[in-house]
Amino acid sequence: MADDHVFTLNGDERWLLRFTTLKGAAYGYTFSQKAKHPRIILDARMRGRKKLEVLVHELLHALNPTQSEEHVEQQGKDIASVLWALNYREANDGP
Repeated sequence: MADDHVFTLNGDERWLLRFTTLKGAAYGYTFSQKAKHPRIILDARMRGRKKLEVLVHELLHALNPTQSEEHVEQQGKDIASVLWALNYREANDGP
């Protein structure tokens, strides 16, 4: 079962954020604004800091589609680390 959220990025682009069970090794995917239906897909089994880090990572891909994987990887870890240190957490068990 998927848990879906719709939001706007880059001013006016409608994006779908879906939490679902993913197969394989990846925790998330971003299908860019070049896609017919831009979306971010995240593995619903993630919790805590890992979930925050992967969410930030995939949002960075959505906002900066030309940046390298290495650049996005480091930025995602850095932003998630700061947010975690400031005690940003899910308000509930979440999706």
